[in-house]
Amino acid sequence: MTIVGKGEAMHGPEDTYVKFPALAHATRLGWRYRSIKHDKPDTDYDPDTNIFYGLFTDAVRRINPDCDIDDDHARFLIRKIAATLSGDDLGRAFFENLQYGLDGYRLVDFDNPERNDLTVVTELTYAHDDDNFRPDIVFLVNGMPLCFMEVKRPNNRDGILAERDRMFSRFRQPFFRRFANITQIMAFSNNQPYDDADRDPIQGSFYATSSYETLWMNRFREEPQSVKDLVAGLAPRDLDEEKRILQDNNVITLFGTSAWSDSLDPTTPANSIITSLFSRERLLFLLHYGLCYKEYVKDADTEDEGDATGSTSGEGVHVIEKHIMRYPQFFASQAVRRTLDDGVRQGVIWHTQGSGKTELAFLLTRYLRDYYQRRNRILRTFFIVDRLDLADQASDEFSARGAQVLRADSRDRFVDLLRNPSEWMPRKGAGSGSSPAQIAVVNIQKFRDDASAIRAGYGLNEQRLFFIDEAHREYKPGKSFLAALVNADRNAVRIALTGTPLIRQKDGADTKQVFGDYIHTYFYDRSIIDGYTLRLLREDIKPQFRVRMKEVMDTLQEVDKLTDLNAVFEHPHFVEPLTEYIVNDLVTSRIALGRENENIGAMIVARTSQQARNIYMELQRYDQDVSSALVLYDEGSKEDRRKIQRRFKRGGIDILVVYNMLITGFDAPRLKKMYLCRKLDAHNLLQALTRVNRPYRNMDHGFVVDFVDISKEFDKTNQDYLAELNNELGDDMSAYSSLFDDPKAIESDLDGIKDTLWEYSTDDVREFTKQMDDIEDVDVLYTIRKALNRYKELRNLATLYGHDELEGHFDIALFGRLLNEVNLRIGRINQQKALALGRLSTGGLNVLLENMAFSFEKEGTEELIMADRLKQAIRATGGSFQGNEDPDDPQYVNLLEELRKRLVRANVTEITAEETADLVDEINELKRQADELNRRNDLLERKYDGDAKFMRIHKAMMRDEPPVTDSRTTLFKVLSAAKKAVDSMVEHNAASLDQPASFTRSLGPKVLSAFRDAGVPCSISQVRSTAGRIYNEYSNERKRNLA
Repeated sequence: MTIVGKGEAMHGPEDTYVKFPALAHATRLGWRYRSIKHDKPDTDYDPDTNIFYGLFTDAVRRINPDCDIDDDHARFLIRKIAATLSGDDLGRAFFENLQYGLDGYRLVDFDNPERNDLTVVTELTYAHDDDNFRPDIVFLVNGMPLCFMEVKRPNNRDGILAERDRMFSRFRQPFFRRFANITQIMAFSNNQPYDDADRDPIQGSFYATSSYETLWMNRFREEPQSVKDLVAGLAPRDLDEEKRILQDNNVITLFGTSAWSDSLDPTTPANSIITSLFSRERLLFLLHYGLCYKEYVKDADTEDEGDATGSTSGEGVHVIEKHIMRYPQFFASQAVRRTLDDGVRQGVIWHTQGSGKTELAFLLTRYLRDYYQRRNRILRTFFIVDRLDLADQASDEFSARGAQVLRADSRDRFVDLLRNPSEWMPRKGAGSGSSPAQIAVVNIQKFRDDASAIRAGYGLNEQRLFFIDEAHREYKPGKSFLAALVNADRNAVRIALTGTPLIRQKDGADTKQVFGDYIHTYFYDRSIIDGYTLRLLREDIKPQFRVRMKEVMDTLQEVDKLTDLNAVFEHPHFVEPLTEYIVNDLVTSRIALGRENENIGAMIVARTSQQARNIYMELQRYDQDVSSALVLYDEGSKEDRRKIQRRFKRGGIDILVVYNMLITGFDAPRLKKMYLCRKLDAHNLLQALTRVNRPYRNMDHGFVVDFVDISKEFDKTNQDYLAELNNELGDDMSAYSSLFDDPKAIESDLDGIKDTLWEYSTDDVREFTKQMDDIEDVDVLYTIRKALNRYKELRNLATLYGHDELEGHFDIALFGRLLNEVNLRIGRINQQKALALGRLSTGGLNVLLENMAFSFEKEGTEELIMADRLKQAIRATGGSFQGNEDPDDPQYVNLLEELRKRLVRANVTEITAEETADLVDEINELKRQADELNRRNDLLERKYDGDAKFMRIHKAMMRDEPPVTDSRTTLFKVLSAAKKAVDSMVEHNAASLDQPASFTRSLGPKVLSAFRDAGVPCSISQVRSTAGRIYNEYSNERKRNLA
């Protein structure tokens, strides 16, 4: 982004190494580069909208061949567009024009992609009086600036956050409203890979759609096959076009340099996001099916979302948002199309909780409506749920996105919708002549077990689509509503949606057996690093409380003679201290998490419904501190329960007390603490835990306070899902174990921790604080913090590996305060680095100032790591190892052995959640070392013009005992001269490599000459050894090429 000023802006690194190569890359995708040096506002383009007159007019004529349109009428259409863009609707009216046309003229041809004009420009001014900005790259579709891209150099200050914040400040201004409203897709890149440790968009390539508020930045991760297909579809480099782009921007000296060639690599992060979003077919799909609006009402006194009713009436503030399809939703849509093209009519979309399955159903409905319309069929979509609250929630979400929702809360109403087309009379869209997506939300709670005949009408031009939501429930074959549903229309398409499929069930009730193969999968850990869901932290109860409750239970059982455990847990003597603990913990947590998170809500999952009632009654004693509500199926009316959920979501209730209700399907972002007082099994456990995983303000985690020790069940469930993932995606651990072959990373880590921490007073917080305050180097503090965190993770293994001295070195209970002090010191040193500080130090600072005892009274907090996190770590690390180009390097061989041993451990079925966390960290550390080795290899390879053969020869010769020279630069001179000679030999007669004796005889004198010219004395054996290495490398390369 360039701010307009006097004179020409100097080209920075982001131009040289990101923007100009990105422009050239776009031309390989079918975009035409246009110089705008001589284009003038009001003459060549409309300054109010930045629509280019000529491009727009030609495109409208081309895609509307049956309509006459002259230049004057085209400008009249642009004026109408400008008027439409002036509204406060976030461009919704213009979006309708894009989809369905304006005054009978199509603006984009979605049916014939090649008819659309794709033009790319740079530094186009978006101006209003003296306020101006210039996006780095603007993508014009039929002359309309529908998309733009901002680029930054790698490692820029504040990363992509700076661009996000600038865009927020611009688009919220009324005078930039037209530009905000016309923009459909924005991309941002600093040409670095994603750092998955950062939830915030600091480095990498991101995309968003327009907003008057803070932009939501999405990552885009291609699937393996899609990468191959996209790269294969690129046009060859056009050298003349590259020269034209560079000449136009006065940087022609870049052409032909290695930096220019490297920057044109289609796999760089910046070029990759352009391919992912702006390939012709991709872009038109996203413009047509990947965008939607959501309208809802939120309370005027809260920042949190209220009810997504789609209504603008009532109390509160009307909010309109524009959403863009997330990449897993995009690939799921493509997978559904492929499934249908293959003639398969059912399957499962396994996307983790909180990843947007309801919105996916809406987007798929729009897409499949056109899919079947092209086949002369009318789509009828049914969204099946089995609870009233889920039906209400889905109806609200669909309505908020503009869908026409039909409700079926009875069997008779469902039959009417199946049989009577008149029930589906469309509601006309707002002034566009379009019809909204139609979705029938069916609550089968009261008739799911009634398998008596449900027969649909058989209209030859109708295609029914059933989404079965929460398909992890026990939909069993045979005597169930499912059987009736199948029999109702055997030609219907059935897509099951779940975040936790049933596996290893009896009587054929596995989700996959019931609904078919997985159409698409998107797992928990991927959702976390993409920022759509949060990690979870499991908190053990304090030892003091555990002892106290044990005494209470003993008294009730031995003195009061209570033999029924439920009676014990429901007794006031048990409920009173339990409730007190929960209230104190919630209040303390709010203080610890900082002022902006002081409104987080909690849910208590009681052991029995009676215990829930008793806890609720006890909570009334604390009504000055917290408000609460009881949600049971037989408590209050359905409307009462619905009102409670609304009040909780809006912040009017602090604690929900439940037994069975709301532990699945309930979506409330402010719910951030769950108090588990009863055991849950398998998928029910994961369903409950993920109630607290929705993003909320600046929080990094959801918290689960564990009163019943879920560890074993959680570990078992993880293992089951890991096995299921392996079955679906291939047994990566077994495969890598056979490919790679391990030493003692844990021992090494513990040794390193001891070396890092032994000189500090970790048993005395005050002295430790003074020592931290004396440190000025923030990298030293990061090392200390990493060591503290790592030991916390590995402490259970310390004794096993003979590091008893570490346990005696400091009290594990002090970790919260020690970490707190380190974080505070880092915060003070890095005050100027805004965002990282805000989130990293606030919680620790509040704990220290307001309630220091809180953090170090906590015991056993651990992160709940899902099985797919381990899977992803193995995949990524395997890729790093496979990318190594020197497999004979002893360092690589040792790393390979380390990895092999970890992978063998990963296949141990008894592995626990904590051991899984350790494994992930160890494997990631091996990946880091492998990446560093690859980086050094790459630097050396570049010295030899990218020739990996001489990188390997160079390293091998430096390892010789003794080496022919100790100087790397001298050896480089020798090998560079030898390379020129041997390249010339091979260029003239590559077949000479097939005669090893003859080739090495001819090569020997040239190698000897290279040594002499560099002034390096050498023996005959060293000359022969060097010549032999060179021959082997060239010969092996030739063999591979011939193969």
